[in-house]
Amino acid sequence: MKSEAKLLLGLGIGIALGAAVGYIMGSDRREEWLDQANAFADKVRANVKSAIYKGKSEVSDLKEDIDDIAEIAKKELAKH
Repeated sequence: MKSEAKLLLGLGIGIALGAAVGYIMGSDRREEWLDQANAFADKVRANVKSAIYKGKSEVSDLKEDIDDIAEIAKKELAKH
């Protein structure tokens, strides 16, 4: 795709999204839409925090396993 076509496509998508947001913000259901968007954002935020916590926990467990293996290896090398 040529750069001009990409630019026009991006511009068209931007205009369409802007019009949709403008319509929603101007409609009577704006508060309902904002509440739903905020609820969705809260769920995403909670899922990201959960994933980060889980990742940190798994890294900590892995570090403990590596430390245990290193300790065993030191003991085995000390025997010889």
